[in-house]
Amino acid sequence: MLEPYRYGAGRFPVHFQTYELTGTDVLSFLQKQSTYNFSLLEDNHFHLMSMLDPQGRVEFYAWALKSASKVILLVPLELKQIAIVRLEKFLISEDVTILDQDAQSWYFSVGPEAKSSCSVNSYNGVLFEEPAILSQQIDKSLSLISNQDLNLWQALTGWADFTGKEFKSEIINNLRLYDLTVSSNKGCYPGQETVSKIATRRGAAYSPVLLEAAEPIEKGPIYYLDKKIGELTDCYFWQNSYFGTATLLRDFRVSGMQLAFVINERQYQAIVRYYPLISGDRKEKALELFYLATEDFQKDLLPEAEAKFRLAIKLDPALADAYESLGVMLGRQERFQEAIEIMNQLSQVDPHSVLAHTNKSLFLMRIGKIEEAEQEKAQATLKSFQKFGEEARQKEMQVKEKQAQEDEWRRREEMFRQVLEIDEQDSLANYGIGSIAVERKEWPRAITHLEKVLAADPNYSVAYLALGKAYKGAGLRDRAKQVWESGIAIAAKKGDLMPANQMQSELQDI
Repeated sequence: MLEPYRYGAGRFPVHFQTYELTGTDVLSFLQKQSTYNFSLLEDNHFHLMSMLDPQGRVEFYAWALKSASKVILLVPLELKQIAIVRLEKFLISEDVTILDQDAQSWYFSVGPEAKSSCSVNSYNGVLFEEPAILSQQIDKSLSLISNQDLNLWQALTGWADFTGKEFKSEIINNLRLYDLTVSSNKGCYPGQETVSKIATRRGAAYSPVLLEAAEPIEKGPIYYLDKKIGELTDCYFWQNSYFGTATLLRDFRVSGMQLAFVINERQYQAIVRYYPLISGDRKEKALELFYLATEDFQKDLLPEAEAKFRLAIKLDPALADAYESLGVMLGRQERFQEAIEIMNQLSQVDPHSVLAHTNKSLFLMRIGKIEEAEQEKAQATLKSFQKFGEEARQKEMQVKEKQAQEDEWRRREEMFRQVLEIDEQDSLANYGIGSIAVERKEWPRAITHLEKVLAADPNYSVAYLALGKAYKGAGLRDRAKQVWESGIAIAAKKGDLMPANQMQSELQDI
């Protein structure tokens, strides 16, 4: 169960080969050699980094810990020999001393409740998309994360293996390490030219994804119509689904795509999911808890619902809906004083809340404070009038914004029309007018221009997205489905994953 750690915090030990780098040129040396931009690393913080060969293949990766006087590299034990050779290979005249401190025990504390510290003995950073502390001191106040939960958390977020046993030297674009360790706006480092070319063109041919299925998936090569399209390395169970960790060919790497494939002569159905599957964002987790608490409330599981509502508020103190629901639930249990306090907190979080005063009035009435209840009722009425006034102002603003948008559309349309007067088949101009027509919901006109685009240029991937919307708006749902399916294949092959993902999302709504 990951939830106690994702909503709170946990700890686990790791053994790393430890190298201590000192000298006046340490940061400049690492800046030139590493994929990570060391100018972004603050004192008493850590970050994952990689070092590549000139062809862009990863030679080793490590956790870099920075303090005012040194940088410590924590290297997975399986990579220690490669790491020291690689570090010393490019160390020529720089003032850098590397001290080999052998294998040492370190401890990660990870989760939103991991205690932040800036002492010389601990380092702050991110792990599994969560706030994390890395130290040689044990925080015994936190629960120990089991190996099973640790492996699951690592798999669902795609974070690097702590031991290095599973590591294979590949082009970094093909690995999750690309997202975790490469600073795209950084200066030169060995292999940078290759990495940048792949990233700015079609992207990696093969790259890691998760495959979500209703049944366990075997390990092995993944085949689609007798063509090998990837490799599945492991499978994990989480929240009623199975997730296979896989590398997948670009053409099939579209988020949300329903994929039928074969492994070891057995057929499977799965949905393509991107890393990280689970987010460390406090607001997103607070919403998760709010919905789970609401389900418990509806099932009359009141203690469970209360605990989740309170934890959601702790994660996101601005989540007004959680205060409101918790207050209502407490009121139904006749815990009126507690409910009143929650409504007071709601009023602070959302000063415009009408329900904060309405509910508080009802609770005060139930405990016999009639005069205070009437005052809250009056406040609710006043807030209602203020809300109506604000809604009227918002409607007026929307009218102005709509007019401004219409003026911009007319300006752009005139520009595109001038181009079409010279060349009526111009793809950019037809797409421009067609996409504006989609925004205006002028479906037949949009279809006319967008069909011209694809007739002239069948690889114009964003035109498939717009044309599908036009077909759907015109009630031609089957044609919309066909054009999006064709467009996904075209976009994925070109590496245009943004329109491919948008078309996949649209397909799921049909």
